[in-house]
Amino acid sequence: MMTPLRTFGLGMFIGGSLSVVFYRRRNPLANITPAVGSRLGMASGVLGGCIFAILLCAGTAMLHAWDEIRQKVIELVEQAAARNPDPQVQQAMEFFKTPQGIALLVTSGLVATLVGFVIFSGLGGALGAALLRRKDR
Repeated sequence: MMTPLRTFGLGMFIGGSLSVVFYRRRNPLANITPAVGSRLGMASGVLGGCIFAILLCAGTAMLHAWDEIRQKVIELVEQAAARNPDPQVQQAMEFFKTPQGIALLVTSGLVATLVGFVIFSGLGGALGAALLRRKDR
């Protein structure tokens, strides 16, 4: 995720494909269908997403960056509130400025990232399995 391949989930996609390649290297006689490749990719996506979340949380704690993150989230919420004059939206945006609201937004972001890891890695695994599938003769 910290390389140029992060664009459009390309790194996750490649990670899912690599899970099929490594499984195939370990079990050369295995017939890996796209469905099995997708499951391999999704498993690697869950593992990669969890590692990413742990490293992100550890880095935030070690660098004492929570205040910067909180300030950035507040700025983004204020920008979103300025674009919508609806009073109910303004009230909801005020909630997102509270510590509980910020925690909800950050947690939602991490969960969405994990879902993205699983989806893109699963697609990569399915494609990798389809491309590397043995041709029955």
